[in-house]
Amino acid sequence: MAQGASRAVLVVHMLQNLLPIPLLLADLVTFAQDVQRALSDPAVDWQCRPAEGEWCLTEVACHLRDVEREVHQPRFEALLAQENAFLSGAVADSWVEERAYRKQSGPQALAEFLAARQETVALLSDLDEHAWARTGQHAFFGPTTMHELLNLVVQHDKAHWEQVQELLAL
Repeated sequence: MAQGASRAVLVVHMLQNLLPIPLLLADLVTFAQDVQRALSDPAVDWQCRPAEGEWCLTEVACHLRDVEREVHQPRFEALLAQENAFLSGAVADSWVEERAYRKQSGPQALAEFLAARQETVALLSDLDEHAWARTGQHAFFGPTTMHELLNLVVQHDKAHWEQVQELLAL
């Protein structure tokens, strides 16, 4: 319970401290470029896990791909299609085992994530102030805006960038 409560406080903090939209959009692009550059070395060990139960790079790449396609994009699309849209929650960490990420191709998952991220950036790049202010009802966080969702995506990226760097340092 304490961990869930601290996660909720962290999310509220992230939603209250929004960076300007142009900076957040730039962060979307930079993250994709950084991950692509970091994982382009043929010597990357895609299967190395720091400890039992922790993710390898293949699992991280699969997670990024699926969350981009099945969580981030649908949420943005829902808000663009309908004011006050319901935004379902997702517990994507369980997908690692359910979808057997470790048995998939890390480089292929990365390529698919990068393509999906380009689609996300294209979807969001030319939105006006009205679109960024559109609100929806998030299953976990309650009322939220397009701007707040973008901020959450960037925070998600930052957490996984740290994870990628730690895995590459093994």
